Amino acid sequence: MRKILNLILFLALCTPISTAESLPKSKGRTYAPEEGTFDRRKRIVIQPKCRLIKEKKVPGDVVCTYQSQNRNQKDKEIYLGSPGNTCQKEITCPKK
Repeated sequence: MRKILNLILFLALCTPISTAESLPKSKGRTYAPEEGTFDRRKRIVIQPKCRLIKEKKVPGDVVCTYQSQNRNQKDKEIYLGSPGNTCQKEITCPKK
């Protein structure tokens, strides 16, 4: 009788361990970057900023003059086209 109880107790204790081993092991939280993320980061182009030097109001137009961060570039003039608009203090420099 005692051997049967020991055997049942032993099997009861061993059964959860064997089922736990058969379950897949969880990895927890893992970081997996999206496909192509690294390629997108390589395509980012940093453009220089242009700061406002002066804002000139011409009849029927507003002319904004910007200076680039790069010393070798000329000042950029942008025509806004309507007298109600105001110039922004800082913009990304236009290429042409």
